[in-house]
Formats: sequence, structure tokens, C-alpha cells
Amino acid sequence: MKLESSELPSGVSLIKLDGNLDLAGVAEVETPFYAHCGGNSPRVLVDLSTTRFVASLGIRMLLQAIKTVSARGGRLLMLNPTPAVASALEISGLSQYVVHGSEANAGNTLLQSGK
Repeated sequence: MKLESSELPSGVSLIKLDGNLDLAGVAEVETPFYAHCGGNSPRVLVDLSTTRFVASLGIRMLLQAIKTVSARGGRLLMLNPTPAVASALEISGLSQYVVHGSEANAGNTLLQSGK
């Protein structure tokens, strides 16, 4: 699992996850992933377009990040999940945090919407 982070021009934090969010993948990225979800009123966009698989530990990591960001007055959205990941998010009840489209449009959605 590979994690890349950057900041969009709008100030939204972009985290790209590439690989499998299974036991090994979560162990590899969990600490830096949470570190990018910090601050006051964070706005975080997680790009899942190259995440091929998500296990229950990956769902837990994403859910914990959503809760942490929300508790800090921010919002987290997941961008363009692959079909297998989208299905797992749907089954897990996290599809409300999924958006499709460009990074810029998703970033604007984060900025315009409340918690």
C-alpha cells in the first residue's frame, strides 16, 4: 500500500491510497494517514481510485478517520473508489462519504458543505 499526500489549491488535504487496504496495507499507512487528518476543521479528500481492495481493517481505518475529522469540526470524503471498494463502502454504510468526479470539484464540495 502506498500513501501520497498533497494539498489542493483550495487548501483541502488530498490523500491518495494505492494498493490494498488489507492487514498489511493498513499496517503500512495507518499512522501517516491519521496524521494527515489532524488540525482544526480539517477538510480531507481520500482518493481511492487506485485502491483495489478494502478489508474490514481498512473500513475501520476510514471510519475512525471520518469520526476524528468530524469531531474536529471538519469533513472527510472518499473520491472515485474502484467498484470493489465502492461495494465494500456501500455494505459498510459509508457510501454517504463517497463522491465521484475531479479532485477540484470534490474539494469544492468539501469546502461548501458542513459536517
